[in-house]
Amino acid sequence: MTRYRGVLVLNLAEAFPDACSIAFKEWAGVCDALGMGRQSLILRKGGVSEGPGGFEPEHRAFWLYPTFVHEAEQGLRTSGSGRSEIPGLVEIETLVMVEWVGRIDRVETLAGLSIFHDWTEATLLTRFRYRTPGLWAMAIRAYRLPESFSVAITPAHLGCKTWVPLESAPPTTGLVPVLGLEESSRVVQSIRSTIEAG
Repeated sequence: MTRYRGVLVLNLAEAFPDACSIAFKEWAGVCDALGMGRQSLILRKGGVSEGPGGFEPEHRAFWLYPTFVHEAEQGLRTSGSGRSEIPGLVEIETLVMVEWVGRIDRVETLAGLSIFHDWTEATLLTRFRYRTPGLWAMAIRAYRLPESFSVAITPAHLGCKTWVPLESAPPTTGLVPVLGLEESSRVVQSIRSTIEAG
C-alpha cells in the first residue's frame, strides 16, 4: 500500500484471497445492508482504540463482524438487523473487497452519496464533524457465504476499534458476489466520481 496526496492506495491487483484472518467491526444493520447489496460504501472515522493516527483502510479484503449497539441502530434509514445476538459468539457471512479508497473532506459531498448507503444524514454529519472534519470512504464489492460461520469473541475483539484478528483464517470457498460484476463496477465508479468531484 502507498500513500498519494493523503489518500491510501491499495494494491488492486491483489488476487482474491483463499482465506482471510482479519475482520471489520460494524453495526449489524450495516453488515446486512452490505451483504444484501443495499450498500456499497463504508465510511469510517475511527475507533478510540486506534491511536492518534485514527482509522486507516489498511486491508483490502476482510470479513464483516456484526456488532449489536442497539442505540446506534437508530442511525440507519432502514430498520435494524433481524439477527439475534448470541452471547460470546459472532456470526460471519460476508467478505468485502475494497475497490477504491478516498477521503471526504467537504461535508457537501455526503449528500451525493446517500443512494449508496443506509446511514441517516444526521449520523453521517455527526461522524464527519467529530474531532477533525472528514471521513474515509471505501467503495466495496461484497461476497456472501451460503452459510455463516461462528467465531468466539476474544479479548482482542473488545473495545471501540475497527480491525479485529480472527484466531484462524476461514477459507473463502463458496463465496458468491452480492452484485454482478457490471453493476458493482458501475456503483464503485459512481462513488469514486462523486467523491473526487467533491
